[in-house]
Amino acid sequence: MRKMIEELQAEADALYAAGEYDHALASYSVLREVRARREGPYSIRYLSNLHDCVRCMSHLNLWLDANYLCSELHSKYVRTHGRGEADTVDVAKHWAWALVHLEDYPPAVRLYLLTADAVWDDDPAQAHRLLGAAVAHRHGLDPVEIISPGLIDGVGLRHADEERELITRLVDELGDTEEASAAATIDGLALV
Repeated sequence: MRKMIEELQAEADALYAAGEYDHALASYSVLREVRARREGPYSIRYLSNLHDCVRCMSHLNLWLDANYLCSELHSKYVRTHGRGEADTVDVAKHWAWALVHLEDYPPAVRLYLLTADAVWDDDPAQAHRLLGAAVAHRHGLDPVEIISPGLIDGVGLRHADEERELITRLVDELGDTEEASAAATIDGLALV
């Protein structure tokens, strides 16, 4: 059984590398199911295959499916890795991007704000891109108001004052959200 799983993993990775995302997704989904049963839903390999599924779904524009898987994976990564760790941040970006495509802006904006706060010290450029995305996808929301209490969804912000300053500047600079939204990518909004 172990050899079969290793072969399926190698096949899935080769399909993904070749851009065959639909076939890779099918293989990763099988691996995810097998590993959930054999190793448990917090095993490193299960989480890795779940992450692989999320990446495939983003490539395939399967936003609703990605939303559900990202929700599970993000909460598990937050518990096991922390909010600012690279895997957690990657899933947060995939999740926010899925939410944007589903036009579910409030949770996307909160996710961008929380993730920006988590990476603020280690990767300020990424934090700024994520705040840019929060501003670009605000669609009537006020990101400054969301972070003003210094708490989002029960999570305390460490850099609320700095974020508030940058968001205020970005709102003034970017103005219309439609143009800024069109310039945003899965990695956020590149600020010039």
